[in-house]
Amino acid sequence: MTEMERYLLDIHGYLVIQSALNQEELAALNALFDEQQAKLPDPNTPRGRYMPLLHWGKPYRDLIDHPAVVPYLEEVLDVGFRLDHEYAEHMISDGAGELHCNGTPHSTMYYYDAQDGRIRCGLIALVWALRDVPPGTGGFCCIPGSHKSSFSPPAGLTCVGTPSDCVQQVPCRAGDVILFTEALRHGTLAWTAPTQRRTLFYKYSPSYLAWWGTYYDAGAFDYTERQKKILRPPYISRMEEDKQVGR
Repeated sequence: MTEMERYLLDIHGYLVIQSALNQEELAALNALFDEQQAKLPDPNTPRGRYMPLLHWGKPYRDLIDHPAVVPYLEEVLDVGFRLDHEYAEHMISDGAGELHCNGTPHSTMYYYDAQDGRIRCGLIALVWALRDVPPGTGGFCCIPGSHKSSFSPPAGLTCVGTPSDCVQQVPCRAGDVILFTEALRHGTLAWTAPTQRRTLFYKYSPSYLAWWGTYYDAGAFDYTERQKKILRPPYISRMEEDKQVGR
């Protein structure tokens, strides 16, 4: 993470990592998405959610430790980070989702902290864009800086149907990934573009935390050794334990 990226993540609560996926990766991911969407009873439902994803094929398993994002995850979660859960969504129209999470009240599961020159998070989300998300078309939105808020959000900052001016859409291009701390107040604006929105969500925790509460079978597929480590249930190493108690 560059000095500028670290600064922007700290003040905004999110980063857009541009061109994380190349055209070949995008094509493979979209082709497999086509296959899964065709299996839906109504593929044209305004908003559809898919989970889990790792059985869709190797291109989806390759995202577990994609080289474009691993350095970021190591910096904010430490090298022992783990994949907590993953899912995908399509949006054809509308599909707005309420704003949720916030820096206050404090959460032991998706906390955000910056101290001693380090950012530490309890839950980091990677939002992989498989299609373009032009400005003003909807999709992922947030209240920048809300991950550091000292106050609970007013009730009026829940609905995205008539969003406040402080709620901002985050546009991106196919192949980009949005990295954000789950402590950021975020949601989904109604989708208005003529093309379908396709988004993958991979969410990671430090080694010792779990948010979703279900765990992966590291022997289910042709995972690499590093992927198997990332798929482990929560654990704490002796080195990490020593570090936490100050030994």
